[in-house]
Amino acid sequence: MYRLAANVKGSFKRLSPPVHTTLKPRPQGGLMNLSQVLQRAVRYFNPIAKAILASRLHPLLSSRLMLLTFTGRKTGRSRTTPVSYVLDGSSLLVPGGGAWSKNLGAGWPAQVCIRGTWIAVEPELVAAPLAMEELLRLMLAANPTMGMFTGIRPGPDGRPYAAALERERGRGFVVVRLRPATISSTGASSALGSAAPAFRG
Repeated sequence: MYRLAANVKGSFKRLSPPVHTTLKPRPQGGLMNLSQVLQRAVRYFNPIAKAILASRLHPLLSSRLMLLTFTGRKTGRSRTTPVSYVLDGSSLLVPGGGAWSKNLGAGWPAQVCIRGTWIAVEPELVAAPLAMEELLRLMLAANPTMGMFTGIRPGPDGRPYAAALERERGRGFVVVRLRPATISSTGASSALGSAAPAFRG
């Protein structure tokens, strides 16, 4: 039905029929989950965390965060970024959910600043499903907040949900194991030892 509307002279003019629009639901694939939202927020927090971890104020964050320095394979430039970590014996386990992890691997030296001490480390990328599952079980038990940031949460048995792990693996997620480099094993063992209480209490 057409609507009528009065103009300023008192006559009427015919208006076009109202247009009814239907709001279509957004595809499920376009919705960001909590981990994706947190990962985007971290980009704004990283410069602040980087400054704190490199200063005397590092105890505010260094129980679960450290600085990782590596060289870009394509650019050849040195880059430093804050990462979360979990101590596993004499190794550091880091969730590698970002593109930065592609710059790490056997034969590509890196450094970490953990609790204010710089240590040369040798990285290893763990991508095998069973190995990742076991390492993530340890990591999630030590630092449950990793589940929110990685999108991989633990099940009732403490192991990561298989579906979530497979989904993130498809997106390039890996676990980065960092071992102290041989040339600095003494200082590395001391620094790693000082970090241990944060994950044993």
